[in-house]
Amino acid sequence: MNDQKPHKPPLLQIGVGNIFASMVISGFIIGYFVDQWLDMTPIFMLSFAVLGFIGGMKKVHGILKYENKENSESDNS
Repeated sequence: MNDQKPHKPPLLQIGVGNIFASMVISGFIIGYFVDQWLDMTPIFMLSFAVLGFIGGMKKVHGILKYENKENSESDNS
């Protein structure tokens, strides 16, 4: 008999690219409006885009680490 649980689809892994892209794009947008408000060159747009990139990488890493941990625990049981 097969005692394994049915494999669930990796829905979080499918959405990781969208999560990363949305964080970078939101950084650009926030930086753009801060630049318009302060009437400056694109310093804030680039700064917030870099912060969005770093935050996106941390978020993606955390999601994939969680999924990997969950998959390895289900394989062991």
